[in-house]
Amino acid sequence: MNLLKKHAVLERNATLLLIASLLVVTVGGIVEIAPLFYLQNTIEKVEGMRPYSPLELAGRQIYIREGCYVCHSQMIRPMRDDSARIPFRNDRPDE
Repeated sequence: MNLLKKHAVLERNATLLLIASLLVVTVGGIVEIAPLFYLQNTIEKVEGMRPYSPLELAGRQIYIREGCYVCHSQMIRPMRDDSARIPFRNDRPDE
């Protein structure tokens, strides 16, 4: 019951609530961010990965510039215009 009384005081005093909220967010941020300063590398090495060749980089830049990723991606398109434009055949598995 004592905890509820302390909580009621916190809810009634806006300044105290703001200070407590900032304290909680600050502690949470430190807990999330501080370990990153002690890691040597946050990116794991993946077997078989290699940098893009100059030709692949040029192709990637064209792909992005022309907006090819809009249609040629695995993004789910629930928008009505896309559904009307592209006839989806696998939307009813029972047929």
